[in-house]
Amino acid sequence: MDRKQLRQKYIEHLTKDFIPFWEKAIDAQYGGVFTCFSNDGSELVSEHKYTWSQGRFLWVMEALLSLQDEGLISLNDKWRANFEKTYQFLVHHTRMENGHIVFAVKRNGEKMADQMDTSIFADCFFVIGVSAYARYTKDREAFALAYETYELIKERIRTRNFRSEPYPVDKAYTSHSIPMILINVAEELFTAANILHDPRKETLKTDMNKFLEQILQLTTEERIIEMKHENPAVENLLTAHLNPGHTLESIWFMIHSMQRTDHPEYYSIVQKLERIASYAIDKGWDDVYGGLFRFVHKDGGKPRGTEEGSTLEKLIIDTWDMKLWWPHSEALYTTLLLYDITGKIKWANTYAKMEDYVFATFPNYDKTIGEWIQIRNRQGEPMEKVVALPVKDPFHIIRNFILIIRLLGEHDAPRKI
Repeated sequence: MDRKQLRQKYIEHLTKDFIPFWEKAIDAQYGGVFTCFSNDGSELVSEHKYTWSQGRFLWVMEALLSLQDEGLISLNDKWRANFEKTYQFLVHHTRMENGHIVFAVKRNGEKMADQMDTSIFADCFFVIGVSAYARYTKDREAFALAYETYELIKERIRTRNFRSEPYPVDKAYTSHSIPMILINVAEELFTAANILHDPRKETLKTDMNKFLEQILQLTTEERIIEMKHENPAVENLLTAHLNPGHTLESIWFMIHSMQRTDHPEYYSIVQKLERIASYAIDKGWDDVYGGLFRFVHKDGGKPRGTEEGSTLEKLIIDTWDMKLWWPHSEALYTTLLLYDITGKIKWANTYAKMEDYVFATFPNYDKTIGEWIQIRNRQGEPMEKVVALPVKDPFHIIRNFILIIRLLGEHDAPRKI
């Protein structure tokens, strides 16, 4: 693997396929970004702004501006100007009086009665975006706001006083998605706190280790249990399904957090995470058409088991064999990260298999539009379908490309454990 050549490939894709698309999507008037596009990116179908995506885009802008500061890419001045506008948009239009974050607003920031306090994930992505802003600008007030929102999130989760649309969770279950998002939120805050020399970084360190332990408590020797019932004897469709993309994304969240905290069991936990990653890819891979299924049964194949009639079950059954953009971008980074950490040729080969499938399947064939056609059926053909939010998301691919660019620039050869 030629690391310099591979790094340049990702820089070029980022520069040619992604930055031009999202530059056109920036709302220079009000701040933020338009995301409600058709799957192929050719048509803007709504100007509504989902806080989930706006917070993510603020993170993306910080990461791209940092790459530009390092001389790796070049951005139009529009990016830097909108960075401040997007932060102000989030602060002034997406917060409620109780400090919670709304799910979506109109283009100008006007709140909508049916899109208010419906998802704790909106709060989490608000924190991730504002943390990135604080990190880049060294703005202590912005960090304080992000941290205050984070503390509210933790308390609401502790008391089970939250909703989690578009993935509602019955109170009888513990969902992997909650400690998973929290470990990432805490790591983003920790990075900002470290730069700002804020003493709350010690609390965040403790939190990262706590969330790590919560995720590990949801693991078996071979998989992460996405939905764990309070009664261990219960096995149904929810408890038995495997989410390959979520698993791979969660793995790099855990690795990053352990690297930040110098976790004493880093090496042994990485070895466990290797087994879990291998299992997710093995059971999640489509041997007929290639690529990762969205959901599978823990033993492979179509999810199966007793159903309770929940929205999440319907989503799993309806979309299980689809090929989505985000699990594949997560797979690119996680397999490359595991190769970088362990030096095992197995992970280099797994990455190469992913790379071949991803770049043959997802990039938009219309280069005048660019980006990826993100939602595809099992055969890899584009589908016009909503699979979570009705948006073309600006986050996963760009984030993973940037993480790969940084990983490949750290040293000349993979480390070994």
